[in-house]
This record gives sequence, C-alpha cells and structure tokens, in this order.
Amino acid sequence: MKLNTLMILTAALYLSGMAQASAVDNMEKNDIKVKPLGTISGARASSAEFGIFRVERSMASVPSSIAAPEQVVAIKGEMAIVNINADAATDIVAKGTIVRNTLTDELTTLTGNITVLLGKNVSASEVASVAGMEVLSEFPGTDIAILKVRESNDLLKALNAIQHSGLTLESRVEVTETMNKAQ
Repeated sequence: MKLNTLMILTAALYLSGMAQASAVDNMEKNDIKVKPLGTISGARASSAEFGIFRVERSMASVPSSIAAPEQVVAIKGEMAIVNINADAATDIVAKGTIVRNTLTDELTTLTGNITVLLGKNVSASEVASVAGMEVLSEFPGTDIAILKVRESNDLLKALNAIQHSGLTLESRVEVTETMNKAQ
C-alpha cells in the first residue's frame, strides 16, 4: 500500500514538473517584461560639500522645549532643527552643525569626528597634528583611527588637510544619520 502511494506521488510530481517546464519553454520573448531600473538624480548630489552631505549654515539644533514653533524645520528626538538668522549663522563647521543628505534630503548633525584609514607606517598622532585635531581613539591591530576636531577648528578644513597630506588612504566625516527606519 505504501509503495503504491509513493509511486503515485512520484508520478504526480514528475508530471507537474514537466508541465511547468513545458509552460516556460512555450513562453514567447514578448511576454517577458523588463522593469526599468530607477535612477537617482545626480544634479542634487553635485552640490554636496563632502561625500553626499551639504552643510546647512542657516539651521541650528536646539532643545525642542525652547524652540519657537514657527522656526522648527524638523524634530530629531529631543532636539529641534530650526531656521536661524543669516547674521547668526557661522562659517565654522564643527560638532553639532546641521547637514543635509543630498540623496534622501534628510537633515542630521555632525559628530565633530573624522574616521581615517591610516597609510603604511603612519601614526594617528601624525595625522592629527597635520589637521590640528586630537586623537579620540585608535583600534589596535588595524590602521583605523578616529580624530576629534578641536573646539575652534573647522571640520571641513581639517578634512581637506588630511586628504591632501597623503598620510591616509581614506577619511570620512562622521554624521549622526539614521541608517534604518522602522516600517
């Protein structure tokens, strides 16, 4: 009895597989629709100041409790991103400066740190001295270090100094961007 059931089941699976294979063979190429890939506009990304981020000098981050509702652009946790007067805007890019992701149009803040991949036989303190920064941390066994901008120094100028020094293979400004969102 079990052998009969097994043989019938095997025959049914074989016939089902053959029917599917025959259906695929009979498909015409016109039935296959290719969905075009979406592209990201390159025009917005060209205005970025570093990576894909653009500094928003006319915005600042303040506690939500003291922000004027008419000035609020976005809320990030307990902080509100607000518009500020042009005369109050500063030219120094430092920790807490508001930046905009040119691809997603999201606003976020800078940490004031630069992560670097050091070149061969280069120490993090050498790179920090070139850029006028402090070594925040080094990762033993790797060539990765995190440098912190000093209070009065400009982060973009420090990044340019690091990139033009030739002491690093890669350097990136850290941002407090949310990478994944709950659905």
